Amino acid sequence: MNYLYFAEGTVSTTGTAAMFPANAYLGFDAISATTSQLSFKARNNEGSDDIVLLQHASGKHLEVAELIASLLEPSPVTRTKFIVVADEANGVYLSNGNGAGLTGTVEVTTEA
Repeated sequence: MNYLYFAEGTVSTTGTAAMFPANAYLGFDAISATTSQLSFKARNNEGSDDIVLLQHASGKHLEVAELIASLLEPSPVTRTKFIVVADEANGVYLSNGNGAGLTGTVEVTTEA
């Protein structure tokens, strides 16, 4: 199983980052032209889902969804991997060459 990592730009001072197992992924929503929301099962097993907001190139929701989908199903290349999807603090954004254009702000909201 793959593990997906997301970190806000202030992770060094706030600790706002999260790693989710691929099987915790619940879904994808387009929030605006340049923002998509990923939902994961709450890590504390409470009622609210954990949410990650990703900023990307305008109108690239399909490409972002394809990028995330490519990480959820293990392949010989991506089996049992720790994958940095979006690390705003270090300017690291995953790209598989499909033009998703992940960049900029990352927001991680988890239940304590």
